[in-house]
Amino acid sequence: MVLFRTIKPLTGTLALLLAVACLFACTSSRAEKAVLYTEPLAPLHYEENGKVVGIATEIVNAIFNEAGFKTHIKMYPWNRTYRAVLADEEGFVYTINRTERREQLFKWIGPILDKKVFLYRLKHRYDIDASTIEEAKKYTTAVILGHSLTTALKDKGFREGKELIITPNKKVQMKLFLAGRCDLITGNQYTIHQALKAEGHALKDVEPAVFISAGNYYIGANPGVDDQVIARLQEASVRVQQSGIIDGSIKKYID
Repeated sequence: MVLFRTIKPLTGTLALLLAVACLFACTSSRAEKAVLYTEPLAPLHYEENGKVVGIATEIVNAIFNEAGFKTHIKMYPWNRTYRAVLADEEGFVYTINRTERREQLFKWIGPILDKKVFLYRLKHRYDIDASTIEEAKKYTTAVILGHSLTTALKDKGFREGKELIITPNKKVQMKLFLAGRCDLITGNQYTIHQALKAEGHALKDVEPAVFISAGNYYIGANPGVDDQVIARLQEASVRVQQSGIIDGSIKKYID
């Protein structure tokens, strides 16, 4: 009984065609998958039942899907997220502020979502009288490690351990704020809402004291990502912006 038979190696045109087909299939498979890095920052991006969800997550997934990509999202604390995307030549990060210091570190897709940033105070804290950045220096402000706003406040003369209390994430930042261990807290119209809600509070318990800036969130891409991929995603971002998806996502996550 013959258990094995000798198979002659393919030669010529057929072998070449099969090799090219295999190479194309492998390349296409890799090209259609994108690894994205993000941090826990509800309601923009956070984990729920083992899945990364949130306003920005829905928008970003819509953009990548529109461009023909599947997404694989990895969630870490911000500093680790930032290091990871800079080390991954095919990686993306969301949401990220587009600042002068970061401009050359990433290729940019967006803007994907607008925002207004404030320093907030508890409404019952009548002792806090600050409406400008300079006046805010009389008080302590809780910020998040590695965030661009933390760097911006340091650049304006706020000192770590003095005017600034550095926290690892939004949850710890809000707990310190509500416990009265700091006077002010950074936030925008999305993050302040969810952070208060998670601790059993509501927007009515705080009020904006100091306006910081109006700006946008972006998707950042490692400089190693091909320019054609960036263009493809930017075109998809424009279509998503015009689709009504963004307003729907905001309403879904913010009561």
